[in-house]
Amino acid sequence: MNLNFNAESIIKQTLAVKLAILIGAIIVLVAVCFQVFYRPVFDEKKNLTPELAKLKAELSQKRDIVKEKPKYEAELKETRQKLSLALKQLPDKSEIPSLLENISSLGKASGLQFLMFKPNAEVPKAFYAEIPVDLQIQGNYQDILRFFDGIANMPRIVNITDINMASPKKVAAGTMQLVTTCKATTFKFIEGAQAK
Repeated sequence: MNLNFNAESIIKQTLAVKLAILIGAIIVLVAVCFQVFYRPVFDEKKNLTPELAKLKAELSQKRDIVKEKPKYEAELKETRQKLSLALKQLPDKSEIPSLLENISSLGKASGLQFLMFKPNAEVPKAFYAEIPVDLQIQGNYQDILRFFDGIANMPRIVNITDINMASPKKVAAGTMQLVTTCKATTFKFIEGAQAK
């Protein structure tokens, strides 16, 4: 059998043989293209499919987080506002000078006279310290009540205890002056302390 192919010998062949040769050439060409070009891409795609699914899942999770971002930002803002308010009520410093000014201005605005303002030593507790201040004020009953109400409305926590009203004396226009002693206790946060 002579396998010597040339263009003349192919032209002399019957139509069926020519079609068989053409179909064979196309099959060989397709097989070579498949092996050289498509198969490596197909294998790489098959290897990357699990990684793609993992990345899509991560992307979905991150999109969900991004959707929730405004909610978390609002919660953070609210928490910062609460912390700011808490630090005003329970600051981490004694701030006795500013407390003295606030209490003094409240007393003067209420028409009282301060006879004594004596800060005492701090009393440490679990995560805060008490700062007691002995007060002695003089004024009429309504002015003293107005003063206590002003202290109750201060942003900083101040408790008034041990109230003793004594030494009433009549002054001009029929009003009574009282000497009131009490203890004003404020608090401060002790940073780094563990709550019990």
